[in-house]
Order: sequence, then C-alpha cells, then structure tokens
Amino acid sequence: MRVLALSVVLLLLAISVKGQSLQGVVTDAQTHKPLPGATVVNIITQQISYTDANGFYSIPARQKDVIAFTYIGYKSAERLKPFSVLIATLNVELERSVYDLQEVYLRPGKMTQYQIDSADRAETYKLPLQRRPPSPFMSPVSALAELFSKRAKRTYQFQKNFAAGEIEKFIDTRYTPELVTSLTGLTGDSIGYFMYANPMSYDYARLASNLEIKMWIRDNFKNWSKKNNTVSLAK
Repeated sequence: MRVLALSVVLLLLAISVKGQSLQGVVTDAQTHKPLPGATVVNIITQQISYTDANGFYSIPARQKDVIAFTYIGYKSAERLKPFSVLIATLNVELERSVYDLQEVYLRPGKMTQYQIDSADRAETYKLPLQRRPPSPFMSPVSALAELFSKRAKRTYQFQKNFAAGEIEKFIDTRYTPELVTSLTGLTGDSIGYFMYANPMSYDYARLASNLEIKMWIRDNFKNWSKKNNTVSLAK
C-alpha cells in the first residue's frame, strides 16, 4: 500500500509539473475592455500565445516563470506565474503608451543615427520639401499654372518618394538582417527571402516594443518555415 501511495504521489507531482499552465484576461487599464490579439510570452521557455476576441489567453507556465504581456500602443508588463498545482489565473491590465506624433524634438547627444541622418536629409532637401500648392481661392491663376507645371509635378512626386523612403529607412532601423539572423539562424540569401515574404508595416515598427518585434519575427519565421517545408515536400 505504501508503494502504491508513493507512486500516486509521484504521478501527481509529475502531472502538476508538466501540466502547469497560466490563463487569464488582458484588458485596457482605463476602459477595462478586453485587448484581442495581445501577445503573451513565457520569457523562460520562449513559448508564445495570443489573446482571443475576449482578451482571454492560456499559456504553459511553471512556477517562477516570467510572463510578458505586450500590445501595440500599450506599455509592456511582466508578471511572475502565481503558485498553483495545475492551472493558475492571472488577469493583467495594460497601460496605454503616450506618443507625441505631432512634433519631434531632436536633442543633441540623444539622437539616434536614423534621426541624425533624417535631419540632414530634411535640411538638404528643405526647399523642395517645403513647396505647397497655392490656394485656388487666394490665387486661382497661380493654382491653375501649378496644375500644368512639369516642375511642380516633379517636386510633388519627389516629396512622395522622399516620405516613402524615410518610412523604409525607419523600418530598416528596427527590422534588420542582423536581428533576423540572431533570432532565426538564417544566413545568406535566406534572410532576404524571409524579410521579403514578411514585410513589417511602418505603424508596427513605430509603435511595437523591442520584445514585440522579436516575437513577431519568431512567429513569422515559424509560419514561413512550415510553408517552405510544405513546398519542398510537394516538389
């Protein structure tokens, strides 16, 4: 009987260790509304999960595992898994991040290389970038002439190309081949294939935290690898 009892205890302990998980709801700290699609990461095991439409999540987690909660536009949060035998519950409220998107203050000594280069480019092309179409109400003749001016058309096209180029350059500062290699192990042409197949949007590059970007790369790499393996097997 003692052997049987001991076996049962050991079995329960093994189940409790392997079957431990964490679940809960992620909400906005101010509105208390659920945040669907929030990223939940077990930093210790690197396992990842996402909240559903109701903000609910579930992720494997053991005692003392650190869980990170991230959502675009919100401050990231890290929590220790509460004690439990099997399933623990942890509800998390995320605070909104405050972004001043109207003005950018460039402080000497605190600027990134991208900001320095961007400021230099803006100064170099200041005149064409500042050109604006004349108001048809204030000067209808000038507005009409501007409409048919080839020089004006080239200037406005340059402004569009310049803005698009600045966006690409900013994304390149956060979504780099070096970062992709460190997270996926890809080298050579495979890096370019992966990044071309998984472009990062400007809004995501601007608002996502470093942890969110890393998890985004890992998640896309898993899906990309599965797709490539499927194509290889089909051939």
